[in-house]
Amino acid sequence: MNVDGFWKVVERARAAAGPAADQARRDGQPSPVAEALVAELTRLPLPQIVAFDRVLSDVLAQADTWDTCAACWIIEYGFLSDDGFSDFRAGLAGLGRSAFESVVNDPDSLAGHPAVHEISASEGRGLWIGDERFLYAAQKAYERLTGDPDAFWDAVDAAEPATAPPSRSPVPTDERWDLRSEDEWRRRLPRLAELFLARRIPLEELAPTGCDG
Repeated sequence: MNVDGFWKVVERARAAAGPAADQARRDGQPSPVAEALVAELTRLPLPQIVAFDRVLSDVLAQADTWDTCAACWIIEYGFLSDDGFSDFRAGLAGLGRSAFESVVNDPDSLAGHPAVHEISASEGRGLWIGDERFLYAAQKAYERLTGDPDAFWDAVDAAEPATAPPSRSPVPTDERWDLRSEDEWRRRLPRLAELFLARRIPLEELAPTGCDG
């Protein structure tokens, strides 16, 4: 399983999910892409499912930047934690290769995505990009095939060190900046700032933790 193979599996899942693949999700709503991804992964040999998960970790690490953290903060209305940012990055992968790689190159490109426009228009906290279920799709597929909830992690532990997936905890390594600063939003992420600031919940009402905590 290489990066190209990884994205082929994701794109098949997106195709199976249909138009919902590019829509924001409501609280508690199942993830159509993640559910389709589990189904796609169950068609693979067990070692390939573990390999898919390893590549997922490598792919998500590309989005470990403070600008992407800020995009998560803006889009998800200040709900920024380590787990929340991990879910956000997984949700970005669920938007497909083209969208994900655009975000890696320029997080402000999210301002042009229809799911982000949905969230902006909602003026609240009920719509999300973050997708925890996508993050753990390989584990779910492995369990579905083996009937053993621990089998996936046993397989990961048994893998060679070179193929074992790295930590999922996001650790941005680029220049850190104050994610609370709306002036910095306007400078670094001008399109997202324009899209969200007019409808923004006042920052003093929010208490985000984690990536910038």
